[in-house]
Amino acid sequence: MLLGPELMSPVNEPVLIGDWLVDPRDDSLARGTERVKLEPRTMRLLMRLAQSPGQVVSQDELLESVWSGVVVGTASVYQSMSQLRKVFGDNDDPPRYIETVARKGYRLIAPVAAPPKSVAAALPHETPPVTSTEAPPPPTVSKPKGRWMALAAAAALAVMAAAWQFLPRTPLAPSQATIVVLPFVDLTDGSTQQMFCDGLTEETSNWLAQIPSLRVVAHSSAFAYRGRSADVRTIGKELKTSHLLEGSLRRSGDRMRITVQLIDTQTGFQLWSESYDEKAGDVLRVQEDVARQVAGKLELRISAETDSHFDSRRSRTAQAQELFLNARAHALRFDAASNELAITLYRQAIRADPSFALAKVWLAHAIGNRRYFTSQRTEDLLPEILPLLAEAEKTAPKLMDLYVVRGSIYTDLRRRELAERDLRHALEISPNTVTATSKLGYFNLTGAKPREALSYYTMTAALDPRDFGWPAYRCIALTDMAMFEEAESACGQARALGPSSPWVYSVSSSLDAARGRWVEALRYSEQALERDKDIAEIHGERARWLRRLGLMKEAGLAFREAVAANPDGARRNVPLLVVGMTAAIDNGGATSLRAFSAEFGLDESDDPALLFELANAHLMVKEEAQARALVDRALASDKLTGEDLESAWLARTGRSYLLISGVALRESGEAAAAGRRFAQLETLLARMVDDGVRTAGLFELKAQLAALQGRPDDAMAALRRASELGWSSVWLAEHEPYFNSMRSRKDFQELLAAARTRNASAAAQLRNRLVQAPSGV
Repeated sequence: MLLGPELMSPVNEPVLIGDWLVDPRDDSLARGTERVKLEPRTMRLLMRLAQSPGQVVSQDELLESVWSGVVVGTASVYQSMSQLRKVFGDNDDPPRYIETVARKGYRLIAPVAAPPKSVAAALPHETPPVTSTEAPPPPTVSKPKGRWMALAAAAALAVMAAAWQFLPRTPLAPSQATIVVLPFVDLTDGSTQQMFCDGLTEETSNWLAQIPSLRVVAHSSAFAYRGRSADVRTIGKELKTSHLLEGSLRRSGDRMRITVQLIDTQTGFQLWSESYDEKAGDVLRVQEDVARQVAGKLELRISAETDSHFDSRRSRTAQAQELFLNARAHALRFDAASNELAITLYRQAIRADPSFALAKVWLAHAIGNRRYFTSQRTEDLLPEILPLLAEAEKTAPKLMDLYVVRGSIYTDLRRRELAERDLRHALEISPNTVTATSKLGYFNLTGAKPREALSYYTMTAALDPRDFGWPAYRCIALTDMAMFEEAESACGQARALGPSSPWVYSVSSSLDAARGRWVEALRYSEQALERDKDIAEIHGERARWLRRLGLMKEAGLAFREAVAANPDGARRNVPLLVVGMTAAIDNGGATSLRAFSAEFGLDESDDPALLFELANAHLMVKEEAQARALVDRALASDKLTGEDLESAWLARTGRSYLLISGVALRESGEAAAAGRRFAQLETLLARMVDDGVRTAGLFELKAQLAALQGRPDDAMAALRRASELGWSSVWLAEHEPYFNSMRSRKDFQELLAAARTRNASAAAQLRNRLVQAPSGV
């Protein structure tokens, strides 16, 4: 008997879905001798689909019904759906249980029926989950008051046993088991094996992460406990982990002795320990055996799929494995010298085992990291990167690391469709891996999809609770959504976890700037520079805050201080150069702008972003012909991508190359071409609003666009909203051409006057803190 929506069981009653007996009362599923526990929210998701079998349920509807009142995005739906599919073993194409309907939602396609009343009545509650190799414990049945009740209970049990006996088996569902692998201790004389120990720690953690039902705390949080004598129960509470694996290594000649133990963090009791005496370098068996032993002790099943993931990580030689582990330890230091050493070791590992896919993937990643350490363009590194990834995919298509690394490369190349495809596939392979969730968070954050980004970074923070980066990224996403109180809490957490990081203070500065709290914003910017004076981005941030306050002389001095601190970095930083351009215009108009361009060689640049911004500067001084020539050069550049031209990440700050190019075209008499640019921008801004962006910059762009399109009332409404969100860029509003049609309006003049008054009040408080000119400038 199939159920229609009107006949569906209440959401808290048992129901048969395909081969499974689903009981939401204790979040369990039963089939044959298997009994699986789901997370409560995942169960609610399943029951919502079961209420409408055969019908498409949208992601928005699922978010509303299952995550009501919680700030999450569709990533939460995606992860829960992935867990359900693993429970059902629904990896076939076509699926048997849950179907994804592109751009619409999900549909439960398995038959849904009410269980026999006798079976439902006899269902056990709160029985501990059992492995698939053991018979389930008998349900608790009340003592019968009469012989007929005893017979009814026996009949119910017989029905259940008969049904379970002939149903196929699938792997166990994700459990609540969580583990952290603490840094292995080097007991070798002279502690000469610490780098190898670090690599062994990280890769042991990665092997455990291949078990989808085990949540593994990321290595960055684990390594926060190196050298700390914390009680295991304290570590468990701080990391919210149920188990802990710790180990040590002692090397003598060509032999290694590795000792590991598994500990329950709630009780502090040791559950398992083992010692391995291995030939030096032959540690692959140790990693795999540890993963299997841990799974066994935690009653987690190693499925055939997990076996294939294990196989993808293997090397064929002990030498290659040892070289790889040392390379990983160096790469994790993330500095230029360590990265180059890691590249050398990865290459040696591949020479020792030419089929070692894992080494090829991380060699590609290390080569890609040269964009940070040697300022090389990712495009120029692709000839080395792409063949390595292609070789790895050919021999190890189920290697999660492959899709994380390639997705990261595509994100950097702004090839968003390919990046999302790979990163989502990585998450399908390993739902609880921090590398996949963090990269998807970054992908969505830079795509100006803060709700989605927040969802992924919340997952990442749960897997890596000691890393200051994830709360900082959550702060950025929350700021973009104008959820300022929540953002302040996230930034506070980031500063507590990373007190020496200049970046977390920079993020805190951006939060206060978004709120119009300029004294606090500049204070945090100063604290960031105290931690590292060579970071051009932080100097640029400080200069921009001064410009927003209308302190153009001080902004120009801040620009010069940035050049003195880091000449090369300052000359490559487009937002910082923009402040220099506007300070020059304020000082001497078109003449000063030309002198500034000549000093820094801006007219010879082939950077499309810089050419667009220089065109905008020429529009400010009414040199439309020069602006149009610069826009044409930018549009013709082979370095320009559609992602650059329609950058949502840039638009959230109040800048858009669509706007600049549109005005340059219009001033040249090409009204139709300009209109197409404006229409593109209007579509982009509407999408960003739908995705949760609520920045002052977005509403400033909406106001500028409306003014250019002859909609002055809409322009004022958007600019008022921007002002409510901390907008204060009076100088730009008076000099850029976008508000030319608004200047005679009284309400426009009043809004600018009010912002100018607020700016003057903040500037008065900052007088004794403002930047002074470096000597010789």
